[in-house]
Amino acid sequence: MSCNPTNLPLKRWLTIEELDSEYGFNRTTQKRMRHLKIIPFSKVGKKIRYDRVELDKWLESHRIA
Repeated sequence: MSCNPTNLPLKRWLTIEELDSEYGFNRTTQKRMRHLKIIPFSKVGKKIRYDRVELDKWLESHRIA
């Protein structure tokens, strides 16, 4: 599991608010990216969750240079 600068383990599944806070994708951007199936996410009922591991892989795969 990834660690933050304080060396505490990071939570794997992020809420919409946590994704905004930690990765800087605001709610509107998240909604658009989910609708277009651009960003990896899971949905259980009405709850949206983002897997930190999948997000990090996704971000790495979209790196330029």
